[in-house]
Amino acid sequence: MSRARLRRYFRHGLLPQLMVFEAVARLGGVTRAAEELHLAQPTVSMQLKKLSSALEVVLFEQRGRRLHLTAAGHSLRETCEELTALLARADERLSAWRGTSAETLRLAAEPAARPLAARLIAEFCIGHPGVQVSLHLAERAELLTRFAKGVDDVYLFEIEVDAFPDSRRWSVVHSKGRPLAASAALFLRDALLLDANGQDANNLAAAAGDAGIRRRD
Repeated sequence: MSRARLRRYFRHGLLPQLMVFEAVARLGGVTRAAEELHLAQPTVSMQLKKLSSALEVVLFEQRGRRLHLTAAGHSLRETCEELTALLARADERLSAWRGTSAETLRLAAEPAARPLAARLIAEFCIGHPGVQVSLHLAERAELLTRFAKGVDDVYLFEIEVDAFPDSRRWSVVHSKGRPLAASAALFLRDALLLDANGQDANNLAAAAGDAGIRRRD
């Protein structure tokens, strides 16, 4: 085939048009394809019209309310399947050259713990710049609900012990309802060791039952 005849396949927008065609052919109609692709139905119809014009073939025929593939349409659908498989293989091969996505640590705390949370996050980010940290502040009732569901990685809860000064009435907690991510394990370790020195560095970590509570006093 001459390069001149191949030019129609290099037109801008042809790949999206092929994706639209594949969805319509697979789902059997414009409406369902538009829903899957999150496009307006007129947009899908226009893409099909442009594709048919670019390739100079009729791809569908109307029978009642349904669209049916023509012989050319069936042939193009097979080509789309081959193209999809080819692109999937290309994407897999290129994955080795892509940077890994940044790991995220989700921290939740009571509003009064904001200063402590900010301090812990700042210290953690200095030591682990590749981890992105988010902070959700909420009252205890909401935090307990999130804790039960394992929504966040780490929680800061107040310990109601009068003998402790206000700045030290907080527990760093991980819910066993959520798998312990590597970033959460690092955060727990750093939080527990932040105020410790020498041989006493590990004497602040105390498990509290199956809840996965680690105390920082």
